[in-house]
Amino acid sequence: MDETENLQTQTQTQNSQVEWTQNTPTFIPNIWGRLYSTKVTLSGKHCWNTSDYPEYLDLIQPEFRLGRDLTCTFPVRKNMVKENIIKNISKQHFIIKRDLLEPLNPAIITDLSYNGTFVNGEKIGKGNSRVLDDGDEIAITHALVKVFVFKDLLKNEQDRVPKEISQKYYISRTLGQGACGTVKLVYDKKLCTKHAMKIIKKSRLTNGQKNHLNDPEKIMNEIIIMKALRHPCIISTEEVFDSKDTVYIVLELMQGGELFDKITKRGCLSESLTRFLFRQMVLAVKYLHSQGITHRDLKPENVLLESKQDETLVKITDFGLSKFVGEDSFMKTMCGTPLYLAPEVLKANGQKCYGPEVDVWSLGVIFFVCLVGYLPFSTEYKDLSLRSQILSGKYFFSPSHWKNISLQAKLLMKRMLTVQVDRRITLDQILNHAWMQDADVIIRVEKMLSNVAQIKSFSQLTVSSTSDEENYSNNNVDNVTVIRLVATGKRALSDTSSSCEPIPKKLRVAFPNKGEDTDLASSNYSE
Repeated sequence: MDETENLQTQTQTQNSQVEWTQNTPTFIPNIWGRLYSTKVTLSGKHCWNTSDYPEYLDLIQPEFRLGRDLTCTFPVRKNMVKENIIKNISKQHFIIKRDLLEPLNPAIITDLSYNGTFVNGEKIGKGNSRVLDDGDEIAITHALVKVFVFKDLLKNEQDRVPKEISQKYYISRTLGQGACGTVKLVYDKKLCTKHAMKIIKKSRLTNGQKNHLNDPEKIMNEIIIMKALRHPCIISTEEVFDSKDTVYIVLELMQGGELFDKITKRGCLSESLTRFLFRQMVLAVKYLHSQGITHRDLKPENVLLESKQDETLVKITDFGLSKFVGEDSFMKTMCGTPLYLAPEVLKANGQKCYGPEVDVWSLGVIFFVCLVGYLPFSTEYKDLSLRSQILSGKYFFSPSHWKNISLQAKLLMKRMLTVQVDRRITLDQILNHAWMQDADVIIRVEKMLSNVAQIKSFSQLTVSSTSDEENYSNNNVDNVTVIRLVATGKRALSDTSSSCEPIPKKLRVAFPNKGEDTDLASSNYSE
């Protein structure tokens, strides 16, 4: 064969290989877990027959089912296990499921048997489920008949938290990050319930100085207070774990997201919807005040919704953080951008010389944003500095935004955004205000809260201390020019964000149309 023929042959061979490769793509399965076989039985002999038991099974599909039924993913046959074991195995003994659309969710095992499925020696119980974690041992028919050891190939951050936490909770994805730390989605391993865990690094807030976070006795006192709070519109605290460097607060999880997100998605809320949601906020803050707690950081990011529906339960969160970190640290970390802060808080300069009336002002800003979808105070309004706007009560009033808002709503807003504390409207007066007097809304809210109070079981708060070292190291408005304003870092406890970085919070800052007569209006109320 001459050189030309040889070159043609090589070219044809290469072309043939290219065509084969293109027509037969290589499939690489996504293995999310593995079941390694064990050998211990009641008699101490091998569970699996020597020649037939599998060394391991790869978990690829979202479901793995074991039992005697031939339709199971892994049908157990007589030649595979000892006779005294197989006679007690159900046709459908257990099933392991994992949501592959959300890879950081855990694998969950459900017991389908009459004779029992066990995880780490504990019986699950027919029809019950529990979360599988890396290294968990699975037994069938008896706690000693261990058949598999589960290997989690999507293992997340279990080894980055103290053992007291990882033994009880499966750590999933990050829900948000903010000034006070990180929020993780966690699962109770035995109950398979979702929670939010706020992780507060002490060094981040104390700068090495003596602080409430460094004092176990003060932490215990604040936990006792948080334990006692029981209201349908207040986020419940499940557990608190205190370690040398970090405080872990396990909280109730809300599925509907933040009020902030609902406002930004819609541009603004109707007066009817605002009335329904706002009444719950006022009732929640009134309850906190009755317990001697001033929130001091009320804003739409700290108002969470139970569902995506309009008529949903509202819950206030982050009401205890100032208690944990102390006044000075709280003001420096939480209130860096004082968009929702009352004038007296700015005057205080980190010293607590103001009362619960500050929460009424913050409610007024939230009320303002709900109705018109833009911030009343902002650095973008150049006539006055942000501090001067708040101290003088000069909010930005855009007629094009407020033209369809009722007079009573405007009056209520002014009463809340009143600089003089002794003239500012009270919470009881808000509830009795003419704008709030909608019998249908009142009945619907009261009925919803009553139903929640009846079915809600408040689990007893437990406190654990650990010395383990941690590795956890636009919507456009017609004819209005809109500027996006970065507000605060995302600190949601809601199950709506998969970002592990702080997400800038943005709200519209309204500017007038050409020829529109607007100004910074005074909120000081006069009878």
